[in-house]
Amino acid sequence: MKRTTVLKTAAVLGVASLALAACSSSSSSESTQASAAASEAPASEMASEAPASEAAAASTGTPLYLVDGNTGNALGEKLPAGTLNGVKGTIPGAENTQDFKDALLGVDPNLIDFAYAPESYDAVILAALAAAKAGSDAGVDMAKEMVPITNGTEVCNDYAGCIELLKQGKDIDYNGRSGAVNFWAAGDPTSASIGVYQFGPDNKLLPDVTYQQGEIVPEGDANPIDGKPQDGAGDGVFKVGTFLPITGNLAFLGPPEVAGVKLAINDIEAAGGIPGFKKVVLEEGDSGDTSTETGKQTVKRLLPLGIDVLIGAASSGSTLQVLDEVTGAGVMMISPANTSPALTTAPDHGLYFRTAPSDVLQGAFLGSLILQDGYTKVAIMSLQDSYGDGLNANVTKAITEGGGEVVANVVYDPTAADFAADVAKIKAAGPEAIVLIGFDESAQIIQEMVKQGIGPNA
Repeated sequence: MKRTTVLKTAAVLGVASLALAACSSSSSSESTQASAAASEAPASEMASEAPASEAAAASTGTPLYLVDGNTGNALGEKLPAGTLNGVKGTIPGAENTQDFKDALLGVDPNLIDFAYAPESYDAVILAALAAAKAGSDAGVDMAKEMVPITNGTEVCNDYAGCIELLKQGKDIDYNGRSGAVNFWAAGDPTSASIGVYQFGPDNKLLPDVTYQQGEIVPEGDANPIDGKPQDGAGDGVFKVGTFLPITGNLAFLGPPEVAGVKLAINDIEAAGGIPGFKKVVLEEGDSGDTSTETGKQTVKRLLPLGIDVLIGAASSGSTLQVLDEVTGAGVMMISPANTSPALTTAPDHGLYFRTAPSDVLQGAFLGSLILQDGYTKVAIMSLQDSYGDGLNANVTKAITEGGGEVVANVVYDPTAADFAADVAKIKAAGPEAIVLIGFDESAQIIQEMVKQGIGPNA
C-alpha cells in the first residue's frame, strides 16, 4: 500500500485532544500512528508523497472541499456531469468492506451511498451487547455498560463472538464495522477514522480512499448516569427506535443508516437474539431536520411505545432539539452521525452516546489536508447550525494554526431562496480553495459558484 508521512497534531476544544496518523489506500489496515502535543507540531505537518499539483490535477477552477454533510453520490446526481470532478470530501468512519456493502444491499438494493451505515450498525450492536451484559434493557443500566464493553481485554468483532465471550464472563472490547469505538464516560468515541474521498468525472465517488486514524484523549467531566428506567423496560422485548432522516436536508443519509440498523437486527436474530429477551422489535421514525416539527413529533410517537434505545439523529441540531426529552425519559440515545462538539458535554443524564467522532477530529484533519495540498488562502462557507458552527471553528483553527489564512468566512441560512450574495462574498476574497460545510442545499450553492466563475470546473 502507498504510505504518506505522518500527520502530527493536537487540538483541544474544552474536552478533547487528538493525535492523527495517515494511511493512503483503499484499505486502512496498515496505518502508521503517532502523537504529539500542539507545541511539537502544527496541523500543517502532513505531506503527501504526491505533489499538490498531482493531488488536485483532476479539478480545474477553484478547488472545493466538502465534508460529511454533503459528500456523497446523491450530491453528484443533482449536478451536471463533470461538475465535481476532482473535488475532495471528508467523512468520519472506517472503510466499508465489500462484504458489508453486499450485506447492506441485501437489505436495501437501491442504496447509492454507504456513509454512516457502519456507525448505525455498530450503534445497534453496542446497545444489544450492553443489554446482554447488564441483564436489563433499562437505559440507565445499559449506559453503565457502554464504556466497559468497548474497553475490555478480549477483542471481538461481531455480535455472535461478543455474546459468546460475555457468556464466558469475559470483559469484551467490541471493535465493529466502524472500527474501535472505545467510549469514554461522556459518550464519545476516543478512536475513529476519517476517510478522504474524491469525485470522478461522472460525479461519483472514486473507490480509492485515504483513511486517517485518529485518537481523541478525553478531558473534562462527563455527565453522571442518572434517572429512572424508561417506560417499557423489563418487558422482555428489546425495542429499537430509529430517529433517522427520511426527509429533510440530510435525507440522503437516511437509507444507508436505516439499512445499517436493519442489518444489525438481522445479525442479532441470526445469532440467537439477546440472552434474556424474547425478541428484538424495530420501531422506525423520521428525524426530518430542524426546519420542521417532524423530529419532535416522531419522538412524541416513539416514547409511548416503550422503546429501549433510540438510534439517531444524523443531524446534531435534530438531536439537540429532543435530547432532553429522550434522555429525560430514561431512554438511551445513540447517534451514528452526530459530530458537533457541543454534544460532548450537553446535558443528557449520561444516556447519550455517538459512534461518530466529534468534529474536533474532522476539522483538524480537513484543515491539514487543504494545507497539504498547497493552499494557504482559504474561504469557508458553512450553514448556520450547531454542526456547521462546530466544524467551521475547527477547520478555521487548523488552517490558521498551520500557517494559512481564512480570507472569507461566510455563514449562510440553509433555507434561503438563493445563495448569490453569499457566494459573491467568497468570490470577492479571491481564495485559493473553498470549504463548503453544508447539507442538501450544497448542490444549489455549487451551481451558484460555477455560475459566478469560482466553482470547481467552472
